[in-house]
Amino acid sequence: MNVLQMSFSGAVFITAVVIIRGAAIHKLPKKTFLVLWELVMFRLLIPFSIPSVFSVYTLATHSISSTTWPETGRDYSIPNMQGLFVATQGAERPPADVSPSVSVWFMVWCAGILLTGLFFVISYLRCLTEFRTALPVRSHYVEKWLGERPLKRRISVRQSDRISAPLTYGIFRPVILLPKKMDWKKEKQLQYVLSHEYVHICRYDTVTKLVAALALCIHWFNPFVWVMYLLFNRDIELACDESVIRQLGEKSKSAYSLMLIDMEAAKSGLLPFCNSFSKNAIEERITAVMKTKKNSLFAICIAAVLIVGVTTAFATSAAGMGETDAIPDTDFSDSADFSDSSDFADFADFSEEEFDKLLALRFDGYEDMSVSEFQNKVWELTDTEEYRDLLERFSQNTALYEQKDRNEIASFLFYTLEPLTAEKWQTRDFGGGIASDHPGASDNAMLEFVFSLTIQNADTLTVGEYNAARLGVAGGLRNIMHGKTKEQLRNHSFMQEAIDAEIEELNEKWNTDKLRISVEYSFLPLSELDAGEGRQENVQQGQEHREYPNGTEEDYRSLLDLKTADYQSRSVADFNMDLLEWANESYERMERINIDTAQQDFSVNLDSDELSFVAITAWLSGVENGKYVQSINTGRKEEDPILNQYLPSKTAEENGYGAWCDLFYPFSYHIADKKTLTVGERDACISNMISEIQDFWNGTDIDEMLGMTEGDIVGKLKEIAAEYSNDDITIIIQEDSVSFEKMDERDRAFD
Repeated sequence: MNVLQMSFSGAVFITAVVIIRGAAIHKLPKKTFLVLWELVMFRLLIPFSIPSVFSVYTLATHSISSTTWPETGRDYSIPNMQGLFVATQGAERPPADVSPSVSVWFMVWCAGILLTGLFFVISYLRCLTEFRTALPVRSHYVEKWLGERPLKRRISVRQSDRISAPLTYGIFRPVILLPKKMDWKKEKQLQYVLSHEYVHICRYDTVTKLVAALALCIHWFNPFVWVMYLLFNRDIELACDESVIRQLGEKSKSAYSLMLIDMEAAKSGLLPFCNSFSKNAIEERITAVMKTKKNSLFAICIAAVLIVGVTTAFATSAAGMGETDAIPDTDFSDSADFSDSSDFADFADFSEEEFDKLLALRFDGYEDMSVSEFQNKVWELTDTEEYRDLLERFSQNTALYEQKDRNEIASFLFYTLEPLTAEKWQTRDFGGGIASDHPGASDNAMLEFVFSLTIQNADTLTVGEYNAARLGVAGGLRNIMHGKTKEQLRNHSFMQEAIDAEIEELNEKWNTDKLRISVEYSFLPLSELDAGEGRQENVQQGQEHREYPNGTEEDYRSLLDLKTADYQSRSVADFNMDLLEWANESYERMERINIDTAQQDFSVNLDSDELSFVAITAWLSGVENGKYVQSINTGRKEEDPILNQYLPSKTAEENGYGAWCDLFYPFSYHIADKKTLTVGERDACISNMISEIQDFWNGTDIDEMLGMTEGDIVGKLKEIAAEYSNDDITIIIQEDSVSFEKMDERDRAFD
């Protein structure tokens, strides 16, 4: 529970105690109310609660109607299109600084705690300064009274001309301080006063007052807590009065009441942590004293039942909520996307109650809220470690992620909740791809795109407008190839112009003073069946389109400055941070080298060591930085890098008929600890694995390769990956994405 949730729960509890106090203050033992106030303070100070089906929050939760779901359009997943190096500067690329921002509310709250705490401390220190001038009481009666009441803590009785009513202060060495003008000959009055203060000492009322002051400092903004503090101090005095009457007998009620009237006097200043024979609410105290009766068994039982019942109802949370605050109990079966019970099968890792917590964040009318209003409401509700851990589990769930374009809950989580409430929410990337579907082509035309939504004004942009822009941009890009002929899809220049024109229209439609969009894309044109060399030419044509020119000598010199004599012995974590700083210095420089490396098109002469540094070391660290920055932007756990490898086609020809086979394999790798793994160790494992797979591919005869199945290939790749894995780095072949294609038409030569 966060402070506001604790404060609200405490306010409800305080209201209940105030009502009960008003109705039963003279009917139940006064200690009943001290116990209730102590439970209120527990609720205000302890950031968790025990769930109970008898909690008022359970009843309130069950009265809330179930959530209904509006229609949501289909959207695209975020593609794996990270660059080799990743920049983090600029509006579209948030900085790598991950330190959380401090809200204005938090600063005001802390200032209130500081001021309230200083008030109590200064008041107490001022009183102690005055109390140091107090002198010991030299009285035979007082010495006799002290001798009859031995305690492990040594009690001293002093007198001072700075006070007008008796009080007690101190915890380990308590002091009973009496007014100097007190009539020392009235031993009966002395007995009453000393007995009253002695009860304070025995009950450690100074400690409970200190706890009450702490609760008040933390919840200074809550008027209900101020009421609690006032009434708690009154009830301490009432309970002490009752205890004294019980000790001295009911016949002493009149004399004790007269003594209260005699002792009423104006007091100077606030005595925050002292237990005083207080004049406050003197009429209430006298009335309570006069109505004091012997506690009956019935009254004690009623008090016990009342304490248990009130605690169960107001100090607990809704059933099923554990340590979180009560959350509306949404009827899961009524949500549009869960009418079929089979929908739960894919998400067996989560309970229905956990889904309810996620659904509770889809507030009624949330699309009409401003982005900032939606964010603040979500952040307030999820400000518990348990809630944050649950959302982390949701965001890392593969089955849920794969359903984000078909499932309402997944769509809301990955396209609305996560983008708008992540730590780096200002700019978010969305993307996807679309391919033509021509059966007469070996390589269909493919468009891959990433578009960024950058929020300019979160106070005026609504969640609905944000979602509409996301769906509109994705839909416009998706429809670019619709209706295009084969000839147009083969024409790279024509398609580039068409894509640029569509992007310009999307910019005009969706760019506003509240939201800005930007689009990046990659297009591969359509190629023809049996095109032979033309197939490779079309790939090359797609590669020849460069958004940036080749890297310059100066670009590579700046990168190679990171190639220090000891770079291979440096930790991966340290080297990656240096590379990230280099990338932040110039985004365009980074992109020039990115494209050079991706297309193996270097215009600068590099020796073998330099080429290895650029193509292996910087390449791997760049991809890792991409995942690191992505985790900052999304608020999700950093994912393992995934790298794609295309091996050159193996071909053979006989009597004009040919045979060929292609292999594409992606792999990921997991580093146990970037701070301990060195750059050289990482590079050796990855590069040696790639080299051995390349040797296997090149060294295997095409006829032998044509006789192998995709399963055979995957098995060999996994065997090699395991060979170069260890405790520090684990290499995993993404076997479901391996593509092994082959064709052999040489036997047609004999037809």
